[in-house]
Amino acid sequence: MEGGASKGERKGGMERALYEIVDHTADVGLRVHGRHLSEVFEKAALGFYDLMVGLDSVEIRQSREVRVEAQALDELLVQWLSELLYLFEIEGFLGKAVQVAVHPSWRLTATVHGEPLDPTRHRVALVYKAVTYHTAAVHFADGQWSAQVIFDV
Repeated sequence: MEGGASKGERKGGMERALYEIVDHTADVGLRVHGRHLSEVFEKAALGFYDLMVGLDSVEIRQSREVRVEAQALDELLVQWLSELLYLFEIEGFLGKAVQVAVHPSWRLTATVHGEPLDPTRHRVALVYKAVTYHTAAVHFADGQWSAQVIFDV
């Protein structure tokens, strides 16, 4: 959370904190940073899953291919996370590791590794209704990429 440590300020497999929680009235959001655009989209996905169920409880047993397109980077971020929400809602699929490629003209291809929801092992801490465009942003400044998104819960 702004002004203090939060659940999300943990080290995933990367040198910096995986994500920061963004306080927002009645909703929850996250902010991520990375040296490469693909890293920002990967961290956003991992933060999405970590807030929902906790990455530590998810194992890699299956993979899903994801492709999304958009007219702008902030829209691509929302479409990307919305597709992950769709995979969860339709298949109960939870991600643990992600490889993302962001292509010109704002096209994203990714492989998400994880497993289906197992109620005996996964406790859903947050139920997302939607990924919102409210304050969604992706930008490059001072040599690094940053992104922010808010989830309707």
